[in-house]
Amino acid sequence: MNGVADEVLVRRVAGAGDEEALRALYDRYSGLIFGAGIRYLGDRGLAEDLTQDVFTAVWRNADSFDESRASFATWIYRITRNRATDLIRRRRARVRTVGDESVPELGEEDQSGELSRSFDVAAALGGLSPVHREILNLAYFEGLSQREISRATGTPLGTVKSRTTAALKALRTNMNVSPEGRAGDE
Repeated sequence: MNGVADEVLVRRVAGAGDEEALRALYDRYSGLIFGAGIRYLGDRGLAEDLTQDVFTAVWRNADSFDESRASFATWIYRITRNRATDLIRRRRARVRTVGDESVPELGEEDQSGELSRSFDVAAALGGLSPVHREILNLAYFEGLSQREISRATGTPLGTVKSRTTAALKALRTNMNVSPEGRAGDE
């Protein structure tokens, strides 16, 4: 499923109930959704609930996805925001019964659009080859240096450097062209 576009995967989930396609989408987006849950909800348990709720919604509603209206990354981002809002409302209702009003407001944390861009990056990463995706994941999400990546993967340092350059170029290309073929926002 590596290198298969998100939109193709969600169509496979919708059409045939393809669990492998759902698993590939989960692998690409669950970390972002969990991170959003931690940021918005401030609680690991609720962040785990959010992640589960979002992928249950993807499974149940995959047939409602319309790529002419939005990319998969935008669609799942919206589901995430809606589910997080629901969890916050439920939490507020419980908190009010005990008199504590310290629950944060949803959305104030992401006024810059950083979270939305993270989903766009995840979608672009999904379009990379497995080798390029691995290099960028290790470098940017695991925080490894190129030398550490070389040791961890058993790949010569020069190869890691050239793959990093090629991966970043491919990522930039994926980020600058939307599914409709228009230049992306910068």
